[in-house]
Amino acid sequence: MMWGLCAQAGGLDRTGQDLGPLFENGRYLSVETYTVRPRIQGTDALGKSTGQVADDYTQWGFAYKQDVNPRTSVLLMLSKPFGLDIAYSPQQSPLFGGTQARVSSHELMGALRYRWDEHWAVHGGLRLQRTEGHVALGGMVFGGLNGYRVDFRPSTEPGYLLGMSYERPDRTLRVAATYYSAIKHKIATRENLWPGETRTASTAPQSFNLDVQTGITPSTLLFGQIRWTNWSQFRLHPQTLAAILPGRSLADMEDTTTYTLGLGQRLAANWSGFVAVAYDKRSDKAALSPLRPTDGRLGYTVGMSYQQGQFKLTPWLSYQRLGSVDISSGGTTLAAFDAESATAFGIKLGYQF
Repeated sequence: MMWGLCAQAGGLDRTGQDLGPLFENGRYLSVETYTVRPRIQGTDALGKSTGQVADDYTQWGFAYKQDVNPRTSVLLMLSKPFGLDIAYSPQQSPLFGGTQARVSSHELMGALRYRWDEHWAVHGGLRLQRTEGHVALGGMVFGGLNGYRVDFRPSTEPGYLLGMSYERPDRTLRVAATYYSAIKHKIATRENLWPGETRTASTAPQSFNLDVQTGITPSTLLFGQIRWTNWSQFRLHPQTLAAILPGRSLADMEDTTTYTLGLGQRLAANWSGFVAVAYDKRSDKAALSPLRPTDGRLGYTVGMSYQQGQFKLTPWLSYQRLGSVDISSGGTTLAAFDAESATAFGIKLGYQF
C-alpha cells in the first residue's frame, strides 16, 4: 500500500523500490502511472527570480507475480526508480540561466520468494538497470565554465536484491526487510570542452527498505516504511571537468532516510481508503549546487480503492511540502528557494487471477 508515496522523495528517488506485488496472493498483474508537478522557484543573489526550475514528469510501472508452487513465488517488475529534471531558463536568473540536468533510469527486476514455513520467507533477485542523462552549466556564477555541457550515454549494468519477511496472516501482520545493492556504471561521456569520448564512473546507490503492516481491527490496517538510501556514494566526475576542478562532483548529495506511516480502512464491500504521511529529514549540510534546489520533505497522500471481482482500481492524490534551501558557495548565498511544493496524481490497476 505504498502507492506514490515517493513521488518526490530524497535524492533522485522516484519509486521507493516497492516490492508489494511479491506478497500478493496467486497470480497478480498490475500497471501504474502517475504524474508529478513540482513547483520550485527561488530568487538569486541579484534579486532576480530563477523561474520555475523543475519540470513536470510522468512515471509508470509494471509488475507480474506468479506462484510456482505452494512455497515459491516469482516476480517480474519494470520501473523507473531514479530521475531528475531541472532546468533554469536563460530568460530568468543571469546567475543560473541555462543550467539544466536530465537523468533517467529504467530497471528490469526478477525476484524469487521462498517460504520455509507459514511465517518466515526469504526473497532475492537480479536487477538490470539502464541510465542516461546530460548536464549543462549556465550563468555568470560558473565563470569560465559557463556553457559547459556533458552528455552521459546509456549504460546498462546488473545488480541484486536480498531480503526476508515474517508474516502472521491471522493478524494481517507482515514485516519485510530488503537490501538493494549498489550498481556501478562506466558511462561513455561526451563533453563539449573535449573533442573525443571519455568514460565516467558512476554508482547508483545501495538502499535498504523496512516495510511493516499490521491489522488493528478486521477492517483497519496500519502500515509504514523506513527507507535508507546511500546517496553520498553517487558521484559524477567527467574527466575534463575533473581536470579543471579536482575533487569536485556534478552531484552533491547526502544519504537520505524516508519515514512513511499510513492507515488503510475498509469502507464498504467494494471500497477502501487510505491516508499516509511521509517525511524526509533536512540535510545538515548546506547545498552547493543549483541542481539540488530542495532539502527535506513532508508529504501527504490520500487514495481510494474499488474492487470488483478480480480487478482493483486505486486512484490517489499526494501533496508534498518540499524544504527550503539556500544555494551557497564559499559561505556566500547565491540563491534562496522557499515554500516549494509538488503535487502528484496516480492510478493503479491490479488484476488477480
